[in-house]
Amino acid sequence: MDTILRPIGVIVSPLTDLAQCPKQGDEGAPEAWVEIAAPYVPGLDTLTPGLSLTLLTWLHRADRSVLSVHPRGDMKRPKRGVFNTRSPARPNPVGLHEVRLLELAPGADGSMRLRVAPLEALDGTPVIDIKTSYRQRQPEPAPDDAVGDGSDTNRMTISGAFGNAKGTTQPGVISGSAPSPWGEGIPEGHADELRRICLRGWQRGLYSGFNGNASLRLGAACLMTCSGAAKGDLGPGDLALVDIATGTVLAGGKPSSEGAMHLAIYRARPDAMAVVHTHPPRLLALGTLVGPDDMLRLPIYESELLRVQLGFAPPHAPGTQELADAVAAAAATRDAVWMERHGLCCTGPSAARALALAEELEHLAGVQLAVLSAHAKVRD
Repeated sequence: MDTILRPIGVIVSPLTDLAQCPKQGDEGAPEAWVEIAAPYVPGLDTLTPGLSLTLLTWLHRADRSVLSVHPRGDMKRPKRGVFNTRSPARPNPVGLHEVRLLELAPGADGSMRLRVAPLEALDGTPVIDIKTSYRQRQPEPAPDDAVGDGSDTNRMTISGAFGNAKGTTQPGVISGSAPSPWGEGIPEGHADELRRICLRGWQRGLYSGFNGNASLRLGAACLMTCSGAAKGDLGPGDLALVDIATGTVLAGGKPSSEGAMHLAIYRARPDAMAVVHTHPPRLLALGTLVGPDDMLRLPIYESELLRVQLGFAPPHAPGTQELADAVAAAAATRDAVWMERHGLCCTGPSAARALALAEELEHLAGVQLAVLSAHAKVRD
């Protein structure tokens, strides 16, 4: 029996060559636009920036005759059947892409454009479906559930432990979700994402012990690490859901002492979907040797590319509103801000992208330290 698939839209991406494409979205994939054709625009009703989505695409340039591959194209690894891989080459090449919705904008002729990240699909790839993350499903409420009219899918019901009456809604997370192992009101899927990012940062030496913090924008709220949380071992009680506009704690524990900085950045940068604040040791060491004008200034292309993304905030005591305001002012035009005598703050369309920027800056700091050391030996 033949099955007919009707694309609902198309990918508009800077990726035009298969050789450019990361194998997975979290391996450096860029932002992209998804153009949804006018007849399908009503299906986007209630989608809001901040939601995690699964895009289903038709990988139209894939080889449909392939049934076995070397995983990730590594010829040293034995072949596997394609159904035990994520290879695009397969009889029915449906692509699955986990992305964050950043923006919705009207397109031409009644279409709608969705800006998403990260997305590893080629420009021109047909889109066949969009689903919200299964962590964000909204079950139909029972008739006696007082959850409003159900028209706002970017809200959640908080009750009990946080003192809100049944039916009180807070912005940021979808209502009706199953109990989260992270604690009441803490969205499990996003909490898992934040744990992975913090663990990766800890493994790379960007966090140590209890220092640093990270957050994700979830609509009108953000999910951030709590004060005293060990980034390499986040668990229940280590996250807080905070209203961006008011700073009110909606669920979870006591937010990071740098919570004001995260909120100030989100207010200044509506496009920022994540904030990652780290204490990178090489950058900290470099900051004791050179001033902002010379930091990461090297005669290599990497320096040119990264310095334009780096802003600077003067020294202020950690956890103060003065520091928060200074960082937000610098972050208004830069994706990374070096806080003198303190650490690094990076923003991005996803936590993975923000952390990757921190890694790149830390790597470049290591190069500059090596250069300074070599020059010192020559002088000696």
